[in-house]
Amino acid sequence: MSVQPRMSPEEFDDELERTIYEYVERNGAVEPAELARAIRIESGTTHSKPARSGTYTESICPPAEDLESCVQALTERGYLTESDGKIRLALGGTPTELALEDATVTVRPAREEDREGIVETMREVADEGPYIVAENVATQLERDSALVRANEERSRVCFVASLESESDEGGGDDESDVDAATGAGADTDSDVVGWLHLDAHELPSLSHTAELTLGVAPAFRREGIGSSLLEYGLEWAGDAGYRKCYQNLPATNETAVEFLEDNGWRREGVHEEQYRIDDEYVDEVMLAAWP
Repeated sequence: MSVQPRMSPEEFDDELERTIYEYVERNGAVEPAELARAIRIESGTTHSKPARSGTYTESICPPAEDLESCVQALTERGYLTESDGKIRLALGGTPTELALEDATVTVRPAREEDREGIVETMREVADEGPYIVAENVATQLERDSALVRANEERSRVCFVASLESESDEGGGDDESDVDAATGAGADTDSDVVGWLHLDAHELPSLSHTAELTLGVAPAFRREGIGSSLLEYGLEWAGDAGYRKCYQNLPATNETAVEFLEDNGWRREGVHEEQYRIDDEYVDEVMLAAWP
């Protein structure tokens, strides 16, 4: 898999490049016209203020050619990419396809437009069984300004399994069984049926590790989607420099624990009575894999 290793603006020598990167990183997906309006630089021209206020420099938009040159440089170096008319962080990763009986599922890096579908799928999975971490991640994604984050303080990436129904290509008027199961259709923005989320710790001593959450919508289980997402995410993590991925689950989520162990994850230990679920104390199982 060809990927951009974990991204950080720490080494930017050009201040305009850094400003552009930080704006895109903070907002997730930005149209070039919006970027041109939002980016400001100091003009270098000194203006006088009232008495005892000193002087100040004016903030102006950079020349269009300078902005375009910096965006191009950031793109060539693998920090940014442009798709569907928007500038985004470049995650790398070549999409892979999984053929189902009536549809094709594509496993790929997530985009900002996938956020609602990811959160909905996380909520659906968490509601079906005890998945505390996924529920917390869904809340974080709803509150944050961008789906993918890559700055000095944190690194968070998402991958999705997105659905393309064969009946969609035929242009028929009737909804397919797949559309009915997922709520996907002509009026739906997202067709996410599974996700994988990697969240790296901000402490340098733990930055080689990433917490992984993974889930597939109940209607699409036992189709190989979860295993494909897991393989894709771990390969990306290994290429990006992460040495260890971990996930903690309530012991009552036996299906998820068994799935990870069947895919080579190792049980590291147990936190006794870590959760209180339905007025009962539940152990937490700690599992890990080394990409």
